[in-house]
Amino acid sequence: MSINIKKSNTKTPTRLFNIAFRVDSSLNIGSGHVMRCLTLATAISKAANVNITFFCRDAIGNSNENIIQSGFELVKMAPPKSTIDLKNYSSWLGASLDDDSEEFLQLTAGKNYDLIVIDHYAIDTRWHNKVKSITKKMMVIDDLANRKHNCDLLLDQTYQCPTVKYRHLVNNHTQLLLGSDFALLRPEFLEFQKVSIEKKERTLLIMFGGTDPDNLTLQVLTLAIKLKYFEKINVILNRTAKNVKSVFDFAQCHKKVFLHISPSNIAEIMSTATLAIGAAGTTSWERCALGLPAVVIVQADNQREIANALQLAEVIRFISIAEIEEKLIKEVEFWQNRLKLNNDVYKNCISICDGKGSIRVANEVLKIIK
Repeated sequence: MSINIKKSNTKTPTRLFNIAFRVDSSLNIGSGHVMRCLTLATAISKAANVNITFFCRDAIGNSNENIIQSGFELVKMAPPKSTIDLKNYSSWLGASLDDDSEEFLQLTAGKNYDLIVIDHYAIDTRWHNKVKSITKKMMVIDDLANRKHNCDLLLDQTYQCPTVKYRHLVNNHTQLLLGSDFALLRPEFLEFQKVSIEKKERTLLIMFGGTDPDNLTLQVLTLAIKLKYFEKINVILNRTAKNVKSVFDFAQCHKKVFLHISPSNIAEIMSTATLAIGAAGTTSWERCALGLPAVVIVQADNQREIANALQLAEVIRFISIAEIEEKLIKEVEFWQNRLKLNNDVYKNCISICDGKGSIRVANEVLKIIK
């Protein structure tokens, strides 16, 4: 299914650029990779005359419908043939790397692209080499830095990401876009930035993004409901989250809890919050762009380094899943006391991510394919 997106009045090139995205989402992987690719695709489409196609596996709990609703063409790849082990990134394809690249080439049906964008922890230079004959340029979105890439452009939106992180993993000609200045955020986060900083409500936001397979939402909500400081608790969950019903039932029993399932106005909801409790990852940059401090639950080892850096920058406090019962309320109370002071927490957040990253990345993409 393909739907045309209305272009802005920005001056566009005369010729049509063809761009392909290879990215997956599922109940286990979550939706973060697809959502940041959609943000980039939308930014590019507003600045140029492009035809964009997403190639995604038809996995359980995927976010493929979001691609169609955003107005882009979706080509469904076969469902995963093997079980995904979250600790083993090479398993995230649900197929062998050779099978995945061969299927991708078959589905492209002899087409040629100006750019292929890959956002997948299981794909490396071997996959790139197999498909490079059908594209002029290749871009990789990554943050693990645990494998080699044969690409022309690499994006890692990790805060304070150093060049040395990828020096031995890319070619000499590879252009690196590193750091939270390039965080892929939708335009509405910039739109609601001022409103968020001026907020007056004592509202708590609970948002773990994606599918929340560990049901951290309900675990945190059960503790947070005891906090008298907050007059309102907004909870955001994806409709594909397997524990939606249990959270819904809890919200029905508590008047100050408001559950938002796959809302289209996430930035607006987030902008009303005084404090957030949630996950690491892309949501970190969304919160920073809105000047929103947070208590972050670290769910994977690869999140700990960035969480520590953001804590040192005084925009989050982080704990592990095992520490929720013991430390969550203490960390929330820390922020309650800190925010009563006339401090620079909001400015600290925005200095890390100003919300203009997707525009910067789209401009760099267009430079390399023109």
